Amino acid sequence: MNRMWLLIGLVMVVDGTRSVIAADAQASDAQAIAALENGVPRDRAAERGLAWLRAQAAADGGLGEANRLALTALGLLAHYANGVTPTDPHGGEWMGRALEVVLAGQELDGYIGRLDGSRMYGHGIATLLLAEAAGATGDESREQRVRSALVRAVELTLRAQRVPKDPRYQGGWRYNPTDTSADLSLSGWQLLSLHASRQIGLPVPPEALRDGASFARSLIGETGTVGYDNRGADAPALRGLALLVLALGEGATGTPAPEIALIARRISDDPIAWQGSYFFYRAYYDAVGLARAAPATWDTYGPRLEHLLIEHQAPDGSWPAPPGSEEENVGPLYRTCLALLALSVDRHLLPAHHF
Repeated sequence: MNRMWLLIGLVMVVDGTRSVIAADAQASDAQAIAALENGVPRDRAAERGLAWLRAQAAADGGLGEANRLALTALGLLAHYANGVTPTDPHGGEWMGRALEVVLAGQELDGYIGRLDGSRMYGHGIATLLLAEAAGATGDESREQRVRSALVRAVELTLRAQRVPKDPRYQGGWRYNPTDTSADLSLSGWQLLSLHASRQIGLPVPPEALRDGASFARSLIGETGTVGYDNRGADAPALRGLALLVLALGEGATGTPAPEIALIARRISDDPIAWQGSYFFYRAYYDAVGLARAAPATWDTYGPRLEHLLIEHQAPDGSWPAPPGSEEENVGPLYRTCLALLALSVDRHLLPAHHF
């Protein structure tokens, strides 16, 4: 920001008080510049978190040991979502190496998720990452390989959705490409990756998003409860995801989803707190789902979520798990990636967040 704008309104002084006003102006100017240099809390939290992620990388750029492809893709997504690309002087060199790790993990049939054991979870996350990286790789050769890999990955995702299933599971996905059942958690990553791919011009049929939204709708109760794979359950961590999937379906069909208001109200009545088995999963999807499907709710809910995340960030830039959380077992790489993605939603930098 040009310092001139910090001084607007201070250039007109009267002779009798010129020295006093000038002194006040200098003090105000110094305070404003200090605030700009320190950055807003969200930006400082993001910078620390991204730096911590890069510090955990192996020599080849990969993150983690178990589920390595999925974690590396999540780390890359966190960088793209916060405005860092492979041409960035700080994180760019790592991003280039990490992209190569993800590309090397794809099999000939397009699957990304078998080699590291992350299955269709990893495949959906990696496909989403490739859709974001396309056009922002910083290297012409790598760009061609990313786009080719993305086409193959999307084709596998669509084939997996079309596997004949029991009617209650039709339109969704499960752990393996050939599974005949489905759940909302796993389906969310696939639908987000298909939407992002469609946003950058890939021929993703609108019925894929429509059918995914129909599957999600079958899991929503009359009071806005959201089930994992059956309508009678209520999983708070999946409410934001249901909002997102319904919004994707609206975009594909042009038909409003009345369930959105029910779920948004349920989230407001039961807001996120530093507790629960899946805090970070919920934080990410509450942010993405509300910001897209219920922006008025997000305007008041978002600051609470941001405060929670910033308040509980560890001094080294990572995020611990709330006491007793299931996410204690998945490690700080996963938690930090989701926290950074949740903090980045208002930046609107990922294709997946554009409608």
